[in-house]
Amino acid sequence: MARETDWNAAAARLESDAARYDREAARSTGLWRRIVEDQADDHRAWAAHYRAKAKRQH
Repeated sequence: MARETDWNAAAARLESDAARYDREAARSTGLWRRIVEDQADDHRAWAAHYRAKAKRQH
């Protein structure tokens, strides 16, 4: 159970970071915007992976 909480906490941090990157992308243009959007997508993908890992260990 403690391990599941750790994975969920890590996923929550990644989702929070993704939201921060989304806000940055909204203020950005061009190549930098694409880079920040990709970073947000990567963070969301890792968050989903960590949530699934927590469910498997439950």
